[in-house]
Amino acid sequence: RLCTVPPLPIINTGADPTICAGATVQLAVTGAATYSWSPVTGLSCTTCPNPVASPAATTTYVVTGTTAAGCSDTAHVTVNVVNNPAVTATATNPAFCAGDSTQLQASGATTYSWSPATGLSCTTCANPTATPPVTSTYTVTGISGSGCSDPASVTITVNPLRGVSAG
Repeated sequence: RLCTVPPLPIINTGADPTICAGATVQLAVTGAATYSWSPVTGLSCTTCPNPVASPAATTTYVVTGTTAAGCSDTAHVTVNVVNNPAVTATATNPAFCAGDSTQLQASGATTYSWSPATGLSCTTCANPTATPPVTSTYTVTGISGSGCSDPASVTITVNPLRGVSAG
């Protein structure tokens, strides 16, 4: 008499994803009929094949997959969490008279994007010259080498010119 043993499932979680702090990623597993994930921290569900993960720090999740025949095996997937850059924005002269200008300065990231573009000498440099026609708040989004971003703002106060009265 020949006895066969059901084979163990082959659990596949794919490549380990990398996310920026505060972001989410959808995990996916194949190879079994039912699943159980641990730890539960940061997962949208613990018994589905495709939970959304939002861990606060790099976390290795273990998933146990079980076939309809009751055979089970485990696999793991590590969600790597990369910190966002700490971007700062300043102005050399944050208050001046209409028609003057100031140098804006951004730091903490690799590339930058300023908005609004009105009154700026460039929108993708770290240190544009700002000549806004009115008081304006400029926001810069800095992006790190890993692709994570952080915004910062600086307000420039434009004082109107005082008129000379004829007497």
